[in-house]
This record gives sequence, structure tokens and C-alpha cells, in this order.
Amino acid sequence: MAAKKRSKKLPQTKRMRPHVLHVDLSSILSIDHACDGCLRGELCCCSAYEVCVTVTELERIIRVLPEAAGFCPHLKTGGGYDNIFDKVESGLFAIDTDDEGLCLLAFRSGGKVRCSLHAAAEALGLSPEQVKPKACMLWPMNFSEGKEVLSLVDNALAFRCNTLRRGRSRHLSSAFVKAVDAVYGKGIGGLLEQEAACGALCAIMSCRR
Repeated sequence: MAAKKRSKKLPQTKRMRPHVLHVDLSSILSIDHACDGCLRGELCCCSAYEVCVTVTELERIIRVLPEAAGFCPHLKTGGGYDNIFDKVESGLFAIDTDDEGLCLLAFRSGGKVRCSLHAAAEALGLSPEQVKPKACMLWPMNFSEGKEVLSLVDNALAFRCNTLRRGRSRHLSSAFVKAVDAVYGKGIGGLLEQEAACGALCAIMSCRR
């Protein structure tokens, strides 16, 4: 049985390396986000998108495959580890999925879907951003196709981990502040929070690649 074709792609990671970060604060301020793992049968970010990684991200993943395979035994082969990457274009690779469309780096524990890369990072004493793709670190934030503005995925509210706020807020979800700091440099999330507190609906930040 062929793997389920996922209808949406997370924007290619190469879009996520600007010197200047444009942020749609009005969109990001509209929800709260808290991930505690997806239940079987509910919509899950680990199966709803095609996740693409750069060569650098691929190499980071490969380095922790032995640890990740401890959570995902299907990654192991007789002579090492399975090749779970499909080339999309030069320098960009999609992570394979199983027959149900679930990322091959995901596993189930305690009735919920977990990320083996996140678990491996914790086991190795690494921060998640040293291992996980930037697209996954930022979700449900992303860059809309054809735009260089950080916003929310269109179907963010279809996921249990995202909840709509009542009325207009001037404070970012703490999960978003943490994710932006991890991906774009410590303090960037705090600067966005300051912009939001001042009532800004969009922001432009200088940040690392």
C-alpha cells in the first residue's frame, strides 16, 4: 500500500533563512499553542504535511539516528539505518512517511504521537533546535507560499493544540516566543513580544539565518 499523499506541504526550509524577519503579529496573536502530543485518530502535524529539510538539517538528523532509532525501531535495517529522505530538488529533501502518512521519525507512546528527534535531543542533552527541522520547530507558524512573512498555517485551528483567543491580545503565546528564540536567536521572541505589547500588527526583525 502506497503512503498516503499529504495535501499540504510545510514551506521549504530554505524560505526560513532570511536576514530580515517579517512577522504577521495579528495572525500569531490570535491563538494559543500548547503541544502535548496528538491522540490517535485526530489531525496531527506529523502526518498533515510534507516536511522538507535542507542538507544541513538532513546531516543533523543523520547524526542522531542511532538515538532516534531507539524510539523508532523501524528506522533500523540489517546493515544500519533506512534512507528516509526523498530528494525534492537540489539541496532539499522530503522526509518519508508510513502507509498512514505519519512521518517516519514519529512514534507513539502513551497513546500519543511523539517526535523521535525531540526525544533523542533530550536523551543526548541537546536542545531540540540542534536536531529538529526548522519547519517543525516553528509550526504552526510558517511562511506562506510566495511570501516572506511569518504567519500561521491556514488550518491551524483544525488542530487540538491550537485554540482561538477571545478578543485581541497583546501577548504572544509563550510557545511562539520560545520557538522564535530557538530558530532565529535568543531575544528575537522577546522583541516580538515587545512589539505586540505596543499594539503592532506586524513587525520586522533583524536576525540570524
